[in-house]
Amino acid sequence: MAYISVKFQRTAAYICCIICVLLIYHLYHVGNDAIRSKKETLELIDMENSRRLKVKREIKGQGIRKIDTSRDDQGNVSGFKLREEVLRRETETLKSQLLAYKKLNKRLQEKIQTMEYDKNILKQKILELKNRNVYLFTEAEKVRNKSLKDQWRIPEKRPVDGTEEDNQEVSKKSPLEIPEDIPFQSFAKTHVFEAPTDPKPKEYIFRGQRKETRKIKPMKKHIIDVQDVVLRELNVNKSLQMTKEHLFEGVYRFDISTGLEYELYFKHPKLLDSIIPVRLSRRLGPPNIEILSGVNRQTKELINLILPLSGRLERFQNFIDLFINVCVKKGENVFLTLVLYGEKDFKTVKKILQNLENDYDFRKYQLIMRDKEFSRGRALHDGVVYWKGRNPNVLIFFCDVDITFRPEFLRRCRTFTEPGKQVYYPVVFSLYNPKNVYEDGIIPEPEDQLKIDRQYGFWRRYGFGMTCQYRADYLNVGGFDLSIEGWGSEDQLLHSRYIAHRGIRVIRAPDRDLFHYYHEKHCDPNLTSHQYKSCLGSKANTEGTAAQVAMQLLKLREKCEGFDEKND
Repeated sequence: MAYISVKFQRTAAYICCIICVLLIYHLYHVGNDAIRSKKETLELIDMENSRRLKVKREIKGQGIRKIDTSRDDQGNVSGFKLREEVLRRETETLKSQLLAYKKLNKRLQEKIQTMEYDKNILKQKILELKNRNVYLFTEAEKVRNKSLKDQWRIPEKRPVDGTEEDNQEVSKKSPLEIPEDIPFQSFAKTHVFEAPTDPKPKEYIFRGQRKETRKIKPMKKHIIDVQDVVLRELNVNKSLQMTKEHLFEGVYRFDISTGLEYELYFKHPKLLDSIIPVRLSRRLGPPNIEILSGVNRQTKELINLILPLSGRLERFQNFIDLFINVCVKKGENVFLTLVLYGEKDFKTVKKILQNLENDYDFRKYQLIMRDKEFSRGRALHDGVVYWKGRNPNVLIFFCDVDITFRPEFLRRCRTFTEPGKQVYYPVVFSLYNPKNVYEDGIIPEPEDQLKIDRQYGFWRRYGFGMTCQYRADYLNVGGFDLSIEGWGSEDQLLHSRYIAHRGIRVIRAPDRDLFHYYHEKHCDPNLTSHQYKSCLGSKANTEGTAAQVAMQLLKLREKCEGFDEKND
């Protein structure tokens, strides 16, 4: 019995423990829920209080009377009314703003319609002006053509077959198609410079020196006639009123199967540093004039002068002295690119360039070094390729260290070239050996030797090394043939490429301000047969006229004969 009682007590104790654990667990979870619920209630109360405070501030700012926000049921009803009042006022404000926006939009639409109407009126006026401009242009062309036909009449020429012919007159036909390998001759106000046919390299256009009494030479009358007709054409524009004094220079060429072609360059009477180029052609019949309207070539355009050098440092120093006098001191816009072959001369050349920079503050130059066998074509090509200026299509002038030039040549270099359309191949006046020219043995200073006459030199018709052209044109035609080694012919091939290239005019004319100094020339017997003969021909031509060379040979023979007599 006692054992049963003890067992019952233990069971009851276990049950009580389990019940206690369940009660504690229940109280724990219920308590957490109660705490969470209380916390949420407090948060809701805080949010409500915050909202009420915000509403009170809004009402206070709008001058609305303060509303009692007590926590009883009547206070809650008042809060809802307050919110309703605020929403109503905000709705009214939005409605008024929307109405204002609608009115503004309506005004803008009306303004847009007005502008559209004005635009249509302007379009109609522009169309009327264009039609009137076309009409006026047509009438002006009629007047201009009639003026030319009435004012420029070439005297009736004698027919070769005995039939009568009409007088020649200006024609507006298409330009001539003269082969580009026919060179130009050049002329100025009083002189003509002719290379291929006339034995005189420089000839006065007139007979007599006084303007009042001088007469035009018959064979040169066409140069004066061409100036007259061009001036009449230009002076149709009464704001110009140009005369022959505005003529800078011109070039012309003749093809016996086609006709004559001229290019004249006038100084603009009103625009500084501007030139008016005029092209005129005369067939073997009616002549044709073409005024290059809208083309005013600038006389201050940058020129990249590319100079190859291999040895000959004394002559290079003379060239730098020339460059200083012609370009640096006179403010010419010229960039010097020097391509030097031979590392042994680097220090000397660098010092000369540094002196140029220090003495004259001239920094527009670059020095390109090449330590290999000299090639003129390769040197000039490197000067073109390694150009780093802002304008990639720069105007370039291929030069030599034996060349001297005057400022007028630089203007001509700019004027006679046009990107994509025209290149300039001047004919250089090559000076003879001064020992043969000046028989008394007194040789003048180099600058005093620059005279154009048959006794001093000749037009170097076979030389194509000096040229002015744009960089893009050089690259487009393929540049120099870099496979050529040794002396000569690379410049002739480049000239031939321009001749064969359609669309590019080649101005080939004597240049009275570009000279080639005499220097000793050595012809390597290892050259090809063609190159060796060309070199010998060039060397022979530069010694002097036939009379001068013969005189030297006679003197040499007399000395030899006298020497033989003394020995006998």
